[in-house]
Amino acid sequence: EVPPPPDMAERVRATRKHFDFSIRWKGDKLGVLEMRRHYSNYFKGTPDFKPFRTRLVEAPTEKEVHEILDEIVDVYSTIVV
Repeated sequence: EVPPPPDMAERVRATRKHFDFSIRWKGDKLGVLEMRRHYSNYFKGTPDFKPFRTRLVEAPTEKEVHEILDEIVDVYSTIVV
């Protein structure tokens, strides 16, 4: 049996875990930059996600990335992706 696809909260949890590990491993600046290439994989197939992805890849700080991830959960909490 194939498990159901992850909901948005699960996707964001996985992204946040990867992001936090990246910050611990590479430091604030490099960790933020390194994660930019991974966002499209975590949110592949999400409708109308491009504005969020753009904001994520342009976010200069750890705090701002976390705020955007919180917003993503709020916006997509009622949508099954």
